[in-house]
Amino acid sequence: MRSFHILLEGEPSGEPTRIDFEAENPDFALQIAQGQAAGRSIELWEGAMRLGTFCKSAPHLWRLS
Repeated sequence: MRSFHILLEGEPSGEPTRIDFEAENPDFALQIAQGQAAGRSIELWEGAMRLGTFCKSAPHLWRLS
């Protein structure tokens, strides 16, 4: 398993929330991240490498920015 984390934007404190987790690969990590996002924008990271920033644009549709 590989280590990933997400940063969830939109917290009342202004600071993003970090959630650490493990997944087999970036595809599975993105699925986990989307489940944790609850419609908020997220940054997906594997270690020190940012894999992307994702914004919910419609039900079941995420935009990579």
